[in-house]
Amino acid sequence: MKKFHKKMMEYIKKHRLLVPGDKVLVGCSGGIDSLVMLHFLKSNERLLGISVCAVHVNHMLRGEESLHDRLFTEAFCQAMHIPCFSRDIPIPDILERDGGNKQQVCREQRYAYFKEVMEETSGAKLATAHHADDQLETILMSGLRGTLQYGSFGIPQRRPFEGGELIRPMLAVNRDEIEHYAKEHALVHREDPSNAEEFYTRNRLRHTVVPLLKKENRMVSEQFAELAGMMQQDQQFLMELAEEKLHRMIRYEDNGLGLSAESFSKEALALQKRMVLLLLNYLYNEQQVVITRQLVEQVQEVMQGSAGTVFLHLPQNCMMVRQYDSVFFSRHPIGEAADQEVSSISAEWSKELKGYRYKAVPLPLAEPAEGCVFWYFSSNGGIRLLARSRKPGDRIQLSGMEHSKKVARLMIDEKVPVSLRGDWPVIATENDDVLFVPGLRPSNFFSRVKRDEDNWVLIEQKVKIAKSGL
Repeated sequence: MKKFHKKMMEYIKKHRLLVPGDKVLVGCSGGIDSLVMLHFLKSNERLLGISVCAVHVNHMLRGEESLHDRLFTEAFCQAMHIPCFSRDIPIPDILERDGGNKQQVCREQRYAYFKEVMEETSGAKLATAHHADDQLETILMSGLRGTLQYGSFGIPQRRPFEGGELIRPMLAVNRDEIEHYAKEHALVHREDPSNAEEFYTRNRLRHTVVPLLKKENRMVSEQFAELAGMMQQDQQFLMELAEEKLHRMIRYEDNGLGLSAESFSKEALALQKRMVLLLLNYLYNEQQVVITRQLVEQVQEVMQGSAGTVFLHLPQNCMMVRQYDSVFFSRHPIGEAADQEVSSISAEWSKELKGYRYKAVPLPLAEPAEGCVFWYFSSNGGIRLLARSRKPGDRIQLSGMEHSKKVARLMIDEKVPVSLRGDWPVIATENDDVLFVPGLRPSNFFSRVKRDEDNWVLIEQKVKIAKSGL
């Protein structure tokens, strides 16, 4: 068996997870997995040419025990001269106030704090301690749930995260090797009692199924991790190809999208399935909707049918209609009034617009607040700012450009996924002059620096909601 150090180094080098000069933020709970990763990366800081710091979140779910996890992690980092960022987040209070799934809320709050620290430290990489056994368990869970063929096939070794990357260098090693490393280096660690609770599917697989598989083949975790890596590469290529082909055939319309059934049916079956996923992801705009194999196959079957007109009811009152060659996906039942929602930007906060909310106030009433950005502009009281969905043909006059630019072109340049472009919100005047594309760019109507003529302020505040994902 290759030694832990050699396997880690080869995996990091092979996949270029770390390069000299990287600032690496290591998520550390105080448990054995994250503690071993933190110790390994810190011990090899010079060899890898990186700088390491740690981040810890106390979810406050286990009272004094949770607090001791934080104090333990901080003490470990101090002993190893590792900068450590930590925060107490009152998950019980958040759950009581807002409800939700405990694990999901913990994850959202944890990754929101990771993002803050990444920005504060100008970090390039966030490292989490998922390992080969975690990969095996994840693939088994996806197989049990019937979602394996539509996911990323397990835990991805890397993914974009807040201008940098989230990486998982320990997918190269299994739990036994991690425990051996901890023993070899006399690393004391904390234990989370929830890891032993049989209530969770992952724990039942970990304690019953995985040991049986390892009896058959002690390298099963590593082999599944290697398989996952290859499958993820194939999946990424096919998804990118499917998105490219779908982009050529899709057309955006009010409250939905349309395309040609004939054009769709000419593509390979493997691409058709992925294009259906992209279509549905766009339709639901990243809402938590379960996309089952049966639903994908139903949509695919309707696309390939020859009947005159076919209706297919989709989750959450959405609908698909095929009329000969024309296919339309609607966010509302066909025939239901679906006027475009338009709202004023006033002195009260707007609804969320792509992760931000806005209000417009006269300059004397503008008070600085945490997390707010001021956009100054001039108005004699005759300009009314409206939030609405993007329309075909919308253009925006960007600062420093002689001619206005199509909002659609701006989204392409900003690498907005095709599935999200159709109903992207804009802030415009009553005459449909686009002044701001939330999350992307302002027009030259606004300025971050106050100009002599400016007498109003558009206040922008980021809504801190962490997206789901591994």
